[in-house]
Amino acid sequence: MRKKITGIVMFIFIAAFATGCGNKIPEMTEQQQELIVEYAAGTVLKYDKNYESKLVELTLEENVESEPEKEEEISASENEEVVNESEDVTVIDNTEAVTTVASIEEFLQIDSVAITYTGYETYDMYPENNESSELFFFMNATQGNKLLVLKFNIENFSGAEKEVNIAQSNVRFKVVVDGVEKNALMTMLLNDLAYYNGVLAAGESTELVLICEVPVEQSENISSLALVLKNVDNEATISLY
Repeated sequence: MRKKITGIVMFIFIAAFATGCGNKIPEMTEQQQELIVEYAAGTVLKYDKNYESKLVELTLEENVESEPEKEEEISASENEEVVNESEDVTVIDNTEAVTTVASIEEFLQIDSVAITYTGYETYDMYPENNESSELFFFMNATQGNKLLVLKFNIENFSGAEKEVNIAQSNVRFKVVVDGVEKNALMTMLLNDLAYYNGVLAAGESTELVLICEVPVEQSENISSLALVLKNVDNEATISLY
């Protein structure tokens, strides 16, 4: 294309000089010739319809390509607004409620019954008299530990027979010994407080126990005891000693 334009330009200037100055063509340096060719090429391309349409096509293509970029910028801006709006989120406190209760039976919601803490003892094996035909379960303390047996008295003070089913209450029991929380051991004792299920006659009482392990050294000098009761909705701590 450049060669074609150059030929046309040279022809134009040769014709012009031939017309204005007779048949004599003026002598030009190589640099002058290049300048004239470049100027003439720009002039020719300016009026070339094909060139102009190509410029229009290129301009359209650039605009089409830039539109998705603008859409991406708008989308990004909208996303930022969504993120900013989502920052103001209401925080829901799922912390379990702590219930203040005065007694075990109040937490268990058992009426006409009183459950009273009566003291504790430590054992290497419990129950100690495992030769009795009535006892079908006993447990030994692990090495370096003692069994800490908390004792409670449950009494039916109503004037009628009372069924008490603590097992179905799904309450977990923990023992706090000198500020250290310990899980109550699961047993097969019929009088285990956590799993007690029995019928008390009017005015009848019986002993229940709750057992955990403590180091031998600690078992000799316990300064404080507390009971933690916990279910799905509530938790309470009752001081024992």
